[in-house]
Amino acid sequence: MRKAPLWGAPRIHGELPKLGIEVAQSTVAKYMAKRRLGGSGQTWKTFLRNHAAGIGAMDFLVVPTINFRLLSVW
Repeated sequence: MRKAPLWGAPRIHGELPKLGIEVAQSTVAKYMAKRRLGGSGQTWKTFLRNHAAGIGAMDFLVVPTINFRLLSVW
C-alpha cells in the first residue's frame, strides 16, 4: 500500500465504510501520522559525508594487449 501515505483523512474516511468500519472523519484525522515539513529527510550530501570512511571506489576494466590477450585492470 505505497500510496497510503499520500491519502488524506477524507479519502481514508471514504474507504473505511467499504470495509465495514464506521468512524468519524475527525477520528481518522486525529490518528493519522503527521506529515513532516522540510523534505524527505537525509540528502545525498549528508549521507555521503556520514559514510565517507566506509565508501570505497574501485574501477575494473579489460584492455586488449598488442598480442590480442585480455588484460584485467583494477
